[in-house]
Amino acid sequence: MKLNELKIPPNSKQKRKRLGKGNGSGFGKTAGRGMNGQKCRSGARIPNWFEGGQMPIHRRLPGRGFTNIFKEKNRIVSLNRLAEIKENIIDIHLMEKLGIIENPKHKKYPVKVLTNSENQFDKKKVIKANKFSKKAIELIEKVGGKAEVV
Repeated sequence: MKLNELKIPPNSKQKRKRLGKGNGSGFGKTAGRGMNGQKCRSGARIPNWFEGGQMPIHRRLPGRGFTNIFKEKNRIVSLNRLAEIKENIIDIHLMEKLGIIENPKHKKYPVKVLTNSENQFDKKKVIKANKFSKKAIELIEKVGGKAEVV
C-alpha cells in the first residue's frame, strides 16, 4: 500500500455538534441543554453529592465511633529485649539510656513489661518498671529474678 492510497477508516471522523443553529438541526433553541434551570446555564458545575439544598446525606446520618480520652497508653518493653542487657538491675532510666523505650516526649507514659511466645528470658535479674503482665512476673520469678513495681 502506498501513501497516496491511504484513506480514513469509515465512521472515524464525526461531524461536530453545531449548537443553536435552528430547530431543524436538533440542537436549536436550548442547544441540547434541556429546559431552564441551573444545569442549562453557562459555568454550571454541581458536585455529585449536592442534593438541591436538601440536608445532605453526610449530615443527615449520625457519626460513628469515638476516641476514648481515658485510654491508658504505655511504653511497652519485651522481656526478650531485657534478656539481652548485661546488667543485673534494670530500671526505667537504664532502658531509656539504652534506647529500648522512647524517652523524651513520652516520659509521662508508664513503662509496662510484657512477654511474647518465643521467650528467651533465662537470667536472674531485678527489673524495675511501672507495670508488669502476669506472665512476665511469673517468668521473672521462675528464673529467680524479681519484678519491682516503681
